[in-house]
Amino acid sequence: MKKAISLIEVLISVMLISIVIVSLLQIKENNLFFLQKTKDTTKYNSYISAISLDNKNNIRNKNIFLGDEVKFKDDEIRRELKSIKIKVKDENLDPLELGNEEYQLKVNIKKTHLSIDDKIKKIFYRFSLEN
Repeated sequence: MKKAISLIEVLISVMLISIVIVSLLQIKENNLFFLQKTKDTTKYNSYISAISLDNKNNIRNKNIFLGDEVKFKDDEIRRELKSIKIKVKDENLDPLELGNEEYQLKVNIKKTHLSIDDKIKKIFYRFSLEN
Protein backbone atom coordinates (compact mmCIF):
# COMPACT_ATOMS: atom_id res chain seq x y z
CA MET A 1 0.00 0.00 0.00
CA LYS A 2 1.37 3.35 -1.09
CA LYS A 3 1.11 6.32 1.27
CA ALA A 4 0.28 9.61 -0.36
CA ILE A 5 -0.29 13.13 0.92
CA SER A 6 -3.90 14.15 0.66
CA LEU A 7 -5.05 17.49 -0.68
CA ILE A 8 -6.27 18.58 2.77
CA GLU A 9 -2.84 17.95 4.31
CA VAL A 10 -1.19 20.02 1.57
CA LEU A 11 -3.66 22.89 2.07
CA ILE A 12 -3.15 22.86 5.84
CA SER A 13 0.63 22.86 5.40
CA VAL A 14 0.50 25.78 2.96
CA MET A 15 -1.79 27.69 5.32
CA LEU A 16 0.53 27.15 8.31
CA ILE A 17 3.58 28.21 6.32
CA SER A 18 1.70 31.32 5.14
CA ILE A 19 0.78 32.27 8.72
CA VAL A 20 4.40 31.89 9.83
CA ILE A 21 5.69 34.01 6.92
CA VAL A 22 3.12 36.77 7.52
CA SER A 23 4.01 36.81 11.22
CA LEU A 24 7.72 37.11 10.45
CA LEU A 25 7.10 39.96 8.01
CA GLN A 26 4.99 41.79 10.62
CA ILE A 27 7.75 41.39 13.23
CA LYS A 28 10.28 42.75 10.75
CA GLU A 29 8.05 45.76 9.99
CA ASN A 30 7.58 46.50 13.71
CA ASN A 31 11.33 46.31 14.30
CA LEU A 32 12.02 48.71 11.43
CA PHE A 33 9.43 51.14 12.81
CA PHE A 34 10.95 51.10 16.30
CA LEU A 35 14.45 51.43 14.88
CA GLN A 36 13.43 54.54 12.90
CA LYS A 37 11.65 55.99 15.94
CA THR A 38 14.80 55.47 18.05
CA LYS A 39 16.96 57.14 15.39
CA ASP A 40 14.60 60.14 15.26
CA THR A 41 14.50 60.44 19.06
CA THR A 42 18.30 60.35 19.23
CA LYS A 43 18.52 63.03 16.54
CA TYR A 44 16.02 65.31 18.31
CA ASN A 45 17.81 64.78 21.63
CA SER A 46 21.05 65.94 20.04
CA TYR A 47 19.30 69.03 18.62
CA ILE A 48 17.94 69.96 22.05
CA SER A 49 21.32 69.30 23.68
CA ALA A 50 23.02 71.64 21.22
CA ILE A 51 20.70 74.46 22.28
CA SER A 52 20.50 73.69 26.00
CA LEU A 53 24.27 73.51 26.45
CA ASP A 54 24.86 76.79 24.63
CA ASN A 55 24.92 79.50 27.31
CA LYS A 56 26.47 82.19 25.10
CA ASN A 57 23.21 83.29 23.49
CA ASN A 58 20.17 84.54 25.32
CA ILE A 59 17.55 82.26 23.76
CA ARG A 60 15.13 82.04 26.65
CA ASN A 61 11.33 82.21 26.42
CA LYS A 62 11.08 82.21 22.66
CA ASN A 63 10.89 79.98 19.63
CA ILE A 64 14.18 79.53 17.81
CA PHE A 65 15.19 77.89 14.59
CA LEU A 66 18.15 75.59 14.97
CA GLY A 67 19.64 76.73 11.67
CA ASP A 68 19.94 80.28 13.04
CA GLU A 69 21.75 79.17 16.21
CA VAL A 70 24.07 76.41 14.95
CA LYS A 71 26.25 77.12 11.93
CA PHE A 72 27.47 74.44 9.51
CA LYS A 73 29.25 74.76 6.18
CA ASP A 74 27.57 71.67 4.75
CA ASP A 75 24.49 72.74 2.72
CA GLU A 76 22.57 69.52 3.36
CA ILE A 77 22.90 69.84 7.14
CA ARG A 78 22.02 73.55 7.02
CA ARG A 79 18.84 72.80 5.05
CA GLU A 80 17.81 70.16 7.58
CA LEU A 81 18.53 72.38 10.60
CA LYS A 82 16.78 75.39 9.05
CA SER A 83 13.36 73.81 9.46
CA ILE A 84 13.82 72.61 13.07
CA LYS A 85 11.95 74.93 15.45
CA ILE A 86 12.65 74.57 19.17
CA LYS A 87 10.34 76.15 21.74
CA VAL A 88 12.21 77.35 24.84
CA LYS A 89 10.28 78.36 27.97
CA ASP A 90 11.88 79.30 31.28
CA GLU A 91 10.09 79.25 34.59
CA ASN A 92 11.50 80.47 37.91
CA LEU A 93 10.55 78.17 40.77
CA ASP A 94 10.35 79.16 44.42
CA PRO A 95 13.85 79.40 45.91
CA LEU A 96 14.98 77.01 48.63
CA GLU A 97 16.34 78.44 51.88
CA LEU A 98 18.91 76.15 53.48
CA GLY A 99 21.06 76.50 56.56
CA ASN A 100 20.81 77.41 60.22
CA GLU A 101 21.19 80.58 62.36
CA GLU A 102 24.87 80.96 61.52
CA TYR A 103 24.82 80.38 57.79
CA GLN A 104 22.01 80.86 55.28
CA LEU A 105 22.09 79.62 51.72
CA LYS A 106 19.50 80.46 49.07
CA VAL A 107 19.13 78.14 46.07
CA ASN A 108 17.44 79.67 43.02
CA ILE A 109 15.89 77.15 40.66
CA LYS A 110 15.07 77.76 37.00
CA LYS A 111 13.06 75.16 35.07
CA THR A 112 13.56 75.17 31.30
CA HIS A 113 11.15 73.41 28.92
CA LEU A 114 12.52 72.60 25.46
CA SER A 115 10.37 70.97 22.79
CA ILE A 116 10.37 70.23 19.09
CA ASP A 117 6.72 70.17 17.98
CA ASP A 118 5.10 67.00 19.32
CA LYS A 119 8.20 64.95 18.62
CA ILE A 120 10.16 65.43 21.83
CA LYS A 121 9.94 67.39 25.07
CA LYS A 122 12.70 67.85 27.64
CA ILE A 123 12.90 69.64 30.97
CA PHE A 124 16.16 70.94 32.44
CA TYR A 125 16.73 72.43 35.87
CA ARG A 126 19.38 75.08 36.56
CA PHE A 127 20.51 75.93 40.06
CA SER A 128 22.30 79.02 41.33
CA LEU A 129 23.47 79.66 44.90
CA GLU A 130 23.34 82.90 46.92
CA ASN A 131 24.65 83.66 50.39
